[in-house]
Amino acid sequence: MEFQNLILIDIDGLRQDVFSIALGQGMIPNIARLLGGRDLSRGVQIPIVAPAPSITFCSQASLFTGAHPAQHGIPGNQFFDRFGMHSNGLPRHYAFDVGDTLAADDAVRVFTDGLAARCLQAPTLYQRVAERGWRSVVAGNMYATGADTWLKPSLLALARFTKGGNLFGLSAAEYDRQILHDALAEIWRNGLPNILTIHFLGLDHESHHHGPGAQIGYLTNTLDPMIGELWDAIPADRSLLTAIFSDHGQIEVIPDDRHSLRLAFPFEREMGHLFDALGLDVHDYPGEDPDCDAVVSANGGVAYVYLQNRRGRWADVPDFERDVFPVGRAFWQAHASGQYAAELEGALAGVLIRNVEKNGWRASYQALTPDGEIITMEKWFSATSGRYLDPVNRLNNLTGSLAGDLLLISNYAEGFYFGAPIHGVHGGLHPDDSRAVLAYGFPAANAYIAENMRIAIMKSIQKRCRAENKRQPTTADMLTGLEVLF
Repeated sequence: MEFQNLILIDIDGLRQDVFSIALGQGMIPNIARLLGGRDLSRGVQIPIVAPAPSITFCSQASLFTGAHPAQHGIPGNQFFDRFGMHSNGLPRHYAFDVGDTLAADDAVRVFTDGLAARCLQAPTLYQRVAERGWRSVVAGNMYATGADTWLKPSLLALARFTKGGNLFGLSAAEYDRQILHDALAEIWRNGLPNILTIHFLGLDHESHHHGPGAQIGYLTNTLDPMIGELWDAIPADRSLLTAIFSDHGQIEVIPDDRHSLRLAFPFEREMGHLFDALGLDVHDYPGEDPDCDAVVSANGGVAYVYLQNRRGRWADVPDFERDVFPVGRAFWQAHASGQYAAELEGALAGVLIRNVEKNGWRASYQALTPDGEIITMEKWFSATSGRYLDPVNRLNNLTGSLAGDLLLISNYAEGFYFGAPIHGVHGGLHPDDSRAVLAYGFPAANAYIAENMRIAIMKSIQKRCRAENKRQPTTADMLTGLEVLF
């Protein structure tokens, strides 16, 4: 069957279990129509996980490039480019989500000049289909390289949505409606494009502020009716291919100062005390990035720690025994007894470490145990009783030149995370924040064609996963399923 139109509905933060329950119980009839009904009679759902870290900018990059983080170059909402690859050789910290140091210019530039998209190191879906002469429209997403039309959220809407209070704020539903309105207006002006991507951010926002329990109400009462409006605007004679997906899930945490681990300008220095005690100048105010010894990039369930060679520059390989190993040990000591930083006591579930001095900038992580032993990730994760999903493959597909020298795993079991106080968080390797949604629909196909398409999608994803160390399907496989139908 030849498809001329592809509609991609990107629901940020939607948990896999929430989607499956809502679909199976008939609570999202408009979404179900795009999938051939609640029984997926003309569709297929693939259980996927987010990359590591399970966080927006990283996973969205995987969705729209089909690449893993080590290849697409976006290892998180926050990361440190020690080589200055995108800044004329000057080391630079990126905080696309504003960040604790209040480097708000990055969050603004994501949409004003495509900052995140310019950091991509892999081609997007839109660049690939341009060779076919297809027209692409992207509404609300941060990655639109190669698209003919990029419908960005206004800066005023973003500011009101993310920072506004009760009087001046913009609700999640109002923000998502603006994105939908822009997409519908584009359809009315220029017709349905070959590819239409709509990124709904509101559900993730609601879940952050009210906990994952808020997701099902927002999905059924707010998003499903909006998707019904989109369906009504699509010409009935179109042979559509649809994909409905999310970038990660969310997990419930404790929204207080004790459990939110920060290095925030000017007052929040939970992790800063550890670096002070070790005599290291850590990046803790805007613009300090190159002139410091250490950088922390917070990504919810995990945090990167980058450490400079104390006798060289950021681009130089750090000395493992002198620069890296002692800091990893200090984090475990802080976790065990509050030594160096009382606020870190009980806060960690794991400390992973890389020896780039020995193994190069693409060195894989190993696990540093609390008693100072270094063991393989396979051995360490095998003793964690299923608390993490496919962690070794996901972490191996993360490690590249932009990964941290240390990767800290927060103690979700006790409600700890890296970032400001919040009810729901993601970024880790836990099933709750790792499982994501991926469903394809072919509403105009007959039963025979639909079955063949289901088989083709599943086989193409299974083949890729087997070839890549028998990993679980991830958000990077959304394009794998689409490409077999192209």
